[in-house]
Amino acid sequence: MSTLAVIPGDGIGPEVMSEVLKVHAVVEDVFGTGLKTEVLPYSADWFLEHGDVDIDIQAIRGDYRAVLLGALGDARIPDNRHAIRIIGGLRQQLELSVNLRPVRLRALAHCPLKHVRSVEDVDLVIVRENTEDVYVGVGGTVRGGRPGHVAMEVGVHTRWAVDRAVTAAFELARSRRHRLTLVDKSNAMPSAGPLWQSRFRAIAASYPDVECDHLYVDAAAMELIRDPARFDVVVTGNLFGDILSDEASMLAGGLGVAPSASYDPEDTEFLGVFEAVHGSAPDLAGTGRANPLASVMSYSLLLDRMGLTAAHTAVERAVDEVLCGDLLTPDLGGTARTAEVGDLICRAVARHDKD
Repeated sequence: MSTLAVIPGDGIGPEVMSEVLKVHAVVEDVFGTGLKTEVLPYSADWFLEHGDVDIDIQAIRGDYRAVLLGALGDARIPDNRHAIRIIGGLRQQLELSVNLRPVRLRALAHCPLKHVRSVEDVDLVIVRENTEDVYVGVGGTVRGGRPGHVAMEVGVHTRWAVDRAVTAAFELARSRRHRLTLVDKSNAMPSAGPLWQSRFRAIAASYPDVECDHLYVDAAAMELIRDPARFDVVVTGNLFGDILSDEASMLAGGLGVAPSASYDPEDTEFLGVFEAVHGSAPDLAGTGRANPLASVMSYSLLLDRMGLTAAHTAVERAVDEVLCGDLLTPDLGGTARTAEVGDLICRAVARHDKD
């Protein structure tokens, strides 16, 4: 039996993760996945009690098949040191260089664009390089707080990480609609841009069946609004992927329906970290108004990555049922409680084999 590590996190994290665990219990009952779960305590509370969050990364890789990660962020730790240690530690030390952020519209009512006339017009995946760019922590300040204050953030891009992200994007495009867009800002970043473009062209030679194009990031941001149907798979760096995926999520209903998967494409044993894109939303914590769908959909990505196709399909159909129905949380215009949505997904999965 394989074990999933569960880190509920902060704010609304534990509430939405409890719904994921409810759904998992039903999935296990119906499909017999052989997956057990183990809750790990890492959070702001843990950090404040122990003064640090020291995760044994090798134990994570050796003892678990994957991590289900809740939202992190707490006002008591304004610099988010604990979140950086947890998220950054997992992504960088486990070399989870590929981050998938799928965006798919399930019901037209959830798209704010009036010119989108079909749910098929919003169906894309952003492949974000996940371990480098300005997130590596290279930089610093000089003369802090004085008139001559200097602040530096250095974006780091290596051929190795670029190749992993670009290759994963080509593989994904080949399994979808055979279209891939590279997004960069090479007209303003004359070192990183050419690296991305040269590796993109080189790897494209092995994928002659995939149609390729290129956009600067500002043009891509505009095109997501003007004509989202033009996108199938997008590959980009860490910073641009972070920004564009948040923008793209709004086309499908917002961050409450934005899942993600981070993985090492060369590791077939440890399958990665699966987490909602949204934050800890402390203002919603304890109110029962949080949307659990992004976390449930992230769990569904895990099922898919494990090859548990029937279970993945059942959860996706359950999510469709929620998003095409009336039982919606407030972020989607409804009044449903977090647990009500979780219960509806559980019922839909439970009757999967009866449909």
